[in-house]
Amino acid sequence: MIIITIIAVFILIVVFSVLSLCFHVAGGVLKLALKLLVCLPAALLISAVGVALCCTLLLIPLGFCCFKLAGSLMNPFHA
Repeated sequence: MIIITIIAVFILIVVFSVLSLCFHVAGGVLKLALKLLVCLPAALLISAVGVALCCTLLLIPLGFCCFKLAGSLMNPFHA
């Protein structure tokens, strides 16, 4: 009886380990898709606005803020 319980616990540990690995991989794929489909175009657009703002003398600080925003968009899950 104890052997059957040990085998059942071992099987559950293996199943949960495999599920955990699958969820980890799926989360990485979703994170990459978010970066490529949403964050990258937004960061490129905001960088272009930052370049346009840096061409004017008075709006250079806003241009630098645009570059900082584009950098934070490329790393959305970083704390």
